[in-house]
Amino acid sequence: MVSKVQLPEEDSVEVLRNILAERRNYRQFYDRIAHDLVAQAEIFIEQNGNPLMLTPLDLNDYTDCEEEASQRKKSLIGLYSPKKGKLPFLQLEAIRKRNGLVVCPSCGEPGRPRTLDHYLPKDMFPELSVLLLNLTPMCDWCQGEKLTGYITEDGKKRYIHPYFDDVDRPLFSITFTTPFATPSIHISVNEELPEELSLLVKSHLEGIDFLNRFKEHFKTRYISVLRRAKASRENESESLWCLFSIFLEMEEEKSINSWDAVLYRSILANDELMGYLENDPLPEYL
Repeated sequence: MVSKVQLPEEDSVEVLRNILAERRNYRQFYDRIAHDLVAQAEIFIEQNGNPLMLTPLDLNDYTDCEEEASQRKKSLIGLYSPKKGKLPFLQLEAIRKRNGLVVCPSCGEPGRPRTLDHYLPKDMFPELSVLLLNLTPMCDWCQGEKLTGYITEDGKKRYIHPYFDDVDRPLFSITFTTPFATPSIHISVNEELPEELSLLVKSHLEGIDFLNRFKEHFKTRYISVLRRAKASRENESESLWCLFSIFLEMEEEKSINSWDAVLYRSILANDELMGYLENDPLPEYL
């Protein structure tokens, strides 16, 4: 699941100021909105992206009619698709393609995320469409599943922000229901988490449809787990516990909440399951 992401190298507010200064079309609009737009970005950063602390700017305050406001909204959103050589083309490319990640920071799925997500959606907050700290690397699946609703029905923050939130710890585990030859799985949020973070993790997992996606991954990975158990029995000098501990350590180097780190951590924490893998009859199809 979620992992902490290193902040963009360049100062987000300074880049934003430079983007606004570069505008030639609709200069009057950008002169009107520049101060408040930068102030909105600074509030976003001061509040760690907390959507409960931000209200979208009303573009009618900076235009002469509703039609113009609608058009300038498109202009602001259009800043997210700059031509090569224009700001912030290089900055977006760096976050998108040179982020150093090997798992999606939103869900923990293995693979290099190559898309960007607007943490606060650009349709609701067009003024933040090119704020670097509002843009986080994300896999295609999360991009498709993540809902535009950034606040829950009961008025709480819906999604974890990988730049700001405290997620460098095990956030949840997998629980297994027998038979262990073909177990069903469920999600269990770490009971040691503070209540606010626990609720946020649950909301985030639901919003990206994590469990259904992880179930598909689990089907393949669990067969590998069973085969490792069989091989360990055949090689009596190889401890299954030590082997899985090594696997866990390797996966945690990618992210403490990467999918396979969660899997091996959950298996090692389940004495009944480990007992089955070490001693009980395994499926014949292995």
